[in-house]
Amino acid sequence: MKILKLLKRVNLFLYNAQKSLVTVLFLALLGISALQLVLRLFFKSGIVNAETLTRYLVMWVAFLGGSLATYKWRHINLDVVSRSFKKLNKNLFNFIICVCACVILGVFCKASVDFIMMEMGESSKLFFIPVWVLESIIPIMFFCMFLVYLQGTLDSAAKLFGRKKTVAVNDKNGNGEGGLTK
Repeated sequence: MKILKLLKRVNLFLYNAQKSLVTVLFLALLGISALQLVLRLFFKSGIVNAETLTRYLVMWVAFLGGSLATYKWRHINLDVVSRSFKKLNKNLFNFIICVCACVILGVFCKASVDFIMMEMGESSKLFFIPVWVLESIIPIMFFCMFLVYLQGTLDSAAKLFGRKKTVAVNDKNGNGEGGLTK
């Protein structure tokens, strides 16, 4: 399936980009917080709007971290549900979970896009950046998570409906997982 292979490549690229971005943003968050602390303690002043900026940086790091966890299947798992459906075929169970996640993430993505569109009408800015740009991480990460679950849906469907071989995409370390790993 060429679509599945393309989706795995896109997801691998997004994963690597998100990994780099979360590292840079976390370091910026630490740097700004430390600088603000030093300025307040020793110079009795601080950076204007630094607390607001750190709140947005925390939001970005949280959404990026959630997306990275989803990519590696290290997100919150409801073991109660998994145990309840042990008799169900594993591929069928994964297919149902991925389809439900795609639907939920699609709804979240649409709602967050509507929220951003509403925010675009506001003229609020942090430094010189419109606030809606800072909040745009919300629909972007919901869409990235949607792509991960879409890949899971297609992969589970391929396994479920008789396709024995799955397409693997090598990452930069030569691992054949490339995408969703379990």
